[in-house]
Amino acid sequence: MPSKFICSQCGQCCSHIRGLISPADKEFLREYAYGKLPLVAVKPIEEISFPLWDWESKRFIKAAAEQGIDHRIEPSRVMYDLNDDQSIVVTYSINSDACTFLKDNKCAAYKDRGFICHLFPFQHGPFLKIEGDITKSNMFGSCPSITNILPELNDQDQRTFVQQLYDSFGDAFLAVVQSDIITEWINSKIIWIMRNRLIRPALNYPYEKLLKRIENSSKIDFTDFLVKQAMISKGDLEKTLNRFETYEDAKDKLKPFLE
Repeated sequence: MPSKFICSQCGQCCSHIRGLISPADKEFLREYAYGKLPLVAVKPIEEISFPLWDWESKRFIKAAAEQGIDHRIEPSRVMYDLNDDQSIVVTYSINSDACTFLKDNKCAAYKDRGFICHLFPFQHGPFLKIEGDITKSNMFGSCPSITNILPELNDQDQRTFVQQLYDSFGDAFLAVVQSDIITEWINSKIIWIMRNRLIRPALNYPYEKLLKRIENSSKIDFTDFLVKQAMISKGDLEKTLNRFETYEDAKDKLKPFLE
């Protein structure tokens, strides 16, 4: 059995949150995220920090107000509707190189932290993008605490590898799998919105003009938009978010590997 991951609380993952994006993701963003797709990045790549889903940002902002923290949380990816001059905010990010909730190498919003924080030291999950081709070299960030663990992991057999990831990283592994599932859920809702023409996105719109329109538009969070459009009831949304937060989908996904 591989060694257990133990966070050293060095603060490295929170001290430099800009640029924590894989080369493949950066290439995708450059190609598609600045006006070619309905989901538009409103920050240049060099300013993008870790993403917060809209419901997570609400928790962070509430925690900041209670502690007097200048959170600097701003929209990072939106869908802009030309019909209603409205920006639907899908993700937020902290406009700072160091997380504004990092105090003396400790998180001032630990109980309210988002999925991106829970899943560390993973950079992305094993199932969403690379199912069938998961390796220990393409899913982790640069955390120094994993140096001794990586050589112990056997990524030649998927079932063994998944079991080892769970044994070594526990809830962090559940979180990264759940994060994949949340991304799939978000993407499925966006596709449904497009197919049913609930908005008229500004596709291939001149980016600088699009940014100006987004800046001056009214804003609504993505999950609030889903409720407003009756795509999901408020009660069902709360149940769904609770399922996300307790990793229930991840546990179901991993059952075949951990039995």
